[in-house]
Amino acid sequence: MNKRKNKLAALGGVVCVALSVLLSPASALPVQAAVSQDPVVMPMKDAISWEYKIENNKLYKRLYNHSTGSWIGKWIYVCDL
Repeated sequence: MNKRKNKLAALGGVVCVALSVLLSPASALPVQAAVSQDPVVMPMKDAISWEYKIENNKLYKRLYNHSTGSWIGKWIYVCDL
């Protein structure tokens, strides 16, 4: 009889806790809209590409930063054409 009372008490406690969790009022966090006043998109990395030129039947390449409009490094000889 004692084991049965312990089981019923434990089951009652679990039911009370479950009901208190389910029926408790939920605290709502304020929702902020993702509306930006400034619609300008800023790139996070530079746009860099190789630029090529041919002089005296020789091919050269050099890196160019399109984001800043500046050259990177010196002209590199690639091959004869």
